[in-house]
Amino acid sequence: MKRNYRNLTSVVQKNAENTARITEQTSGYVVSETGSDTLMQTSFDNSTAVAIVKHLNSNFVKLAQSAVRDLDPTDKLCFLRVATRKFEYMVAPDDSFTVTVVL
Repeated sequence: MKRNYRNLTSVVQKNAENTARITEQTSGYVVSETGSDTLMQTSFDNSTAVAIVKHLNSNFVKLAQSAVRDLDPTDKLCFLRVATRKFEYMVAPDDSFTVTVVL
């Protein structure tokens, strides 16, 4: 977890301008550790963030990743966009952490 947190901090610092823009223009975000789904950083309250990670990252993203691998074993899911009536969720899974942005 500490190594992943350092990686996350490094990515945020390298992309400070984009991070600030995204934070200002969204309803919120959740960053979780890939694999364990442990919350690393969020702008939501804890229960909302846990629900987003549980339902989107644990279930939906893994299903989408599996579908991509089934279609082409050499390919990898880079980005998932889900639009609902109320919100739009953009999920970017990575080897170390997964970023979920809610618009």
